Amino acid sequence: MSDKDEVARRLIDWHFRIEPELQVIYRIVSPNEDATEEPIKLLEVSGATVETGRVEPFAFGPAGDISYPSVIAEISPAEMERVRQGGLALPAGWSLERAQEHVRPKSADAA
Repeated sequence: MSDKDEVARRLIDWHFRIEPELQVIYRIVSPNEDATEEPIKLLEVSGATVETGRVEPFAFGPAGDISYPSVIAEISPAEMERVRQGGLALPAGWSLERAQEHVRPKSADAA
């Protein structure tokens, strides 16, 4: 496992701990994922998200033990279904084709 994979895993675990309505996180993996400047990209599916009809990514710089930049977009379960059906576009360069799916662990509910 690369350092970037480990940092992504910590970020995903943390998001599950702090967001109780978060159901699934997709880590969007780019063909150039090994590049240091390529951010960790997360598509988060949350029951608490207000539907907007768009997938809006928000960028964050490295901070604390998250030593890579990150880009996070949060959508509702219904919007995720629209993404799967092709009715809602992901941000440019994002694809579920190589995405890593992370389902909410039961241990996050106890945190």
